[in-house]
Amino acid sequence: MNINKYQSILVGAMILLFCLIYFGFNTKPKDQRDLEMSRSASIEATGIQNIVMASKKSLTKDELNIIEAMQTEYQNASEEEKVSKAKGLASKWYEFGSPIVSGYYAEEIAKIENSPEAWSITGTTYSIGLQTSKEEKFLQFAKGRAIKAFETAISLSEDNVTDRINLALIYVDYPDEGPMQGIQMLLKLNETYPENVQVLNQVARLGLRTNQFDKAIQRLQKALSIEPDNNTSICLIAEAYSKSGQMQLAKEFQDKCKK
Repeated sequence: MNINKYQSILVGAMILLFCLIYFGFNTKPKDQRDLEMSRSASIEATGIQNIVMASKKSLTKDELNIIEAMQTEYQNASEEEKVSKAKGLASKWYEFGSPIVSGYYAEEIAKIENSPEAWSITGTTYSIGLQTSKEEKFLQFAKGRAIKAFETAISLSEDNVTDRINLALIYVDYPDEGPMQGIQMLLKLNETYPENVQVLNQVARLGLRTNQFDKAIQRLQKALSIEPDNNTSICLIAEAYSKSGQMQLAKEFQDKCKK
């Protein structure tokens, strides 16, 4: 089991499930509010239009016709219709395999609704685009937008641990000058929320990546004492036992792990 690939997706799975439901239903938009970003705007290597054009090249003819029709409806929509049209585009772009473009429309929704949930969805969607894109300029775009979205969500709901974890993971997995900033963020979360299983799992992942197997096992044992049926903890501790040479225990938890 590869613990490094798609770890942010694992943390954001519940958000993403809500994301798909959220994009699938019309809701009445709230009054638009001014947004104060906690970060100054970063210089982006490319704009969303370049990403949209590149993403359209991967669509089938039928998919392209659907997207262009929906974009026309969005552009001509009244302010009251903007959110529902943007949700449709976000859902369809995600379905067609372009999470960065989906994230852009999720961001447009978040700018109007300005709720922690909407900004969490935006950050999670951009994070998936960050992990699945191969072009550097697209990676930088998704990274900057994901960071700003998670920071905004946190500013609106300071006790949202999942957003804090996902923000830290971006700095761990896609650092500018090394992963230490993200590592310190996770360790600080562990100090602040010592009983939080999500945090324990992510700090244990770091231990596995740095060959600190005993520390990883300790944290995962604590996580399982809190949530005995947590599948992420079960699978991770199976890997930790295996890498530490405790094969009998590894086998025991491997049998419980739901891949």
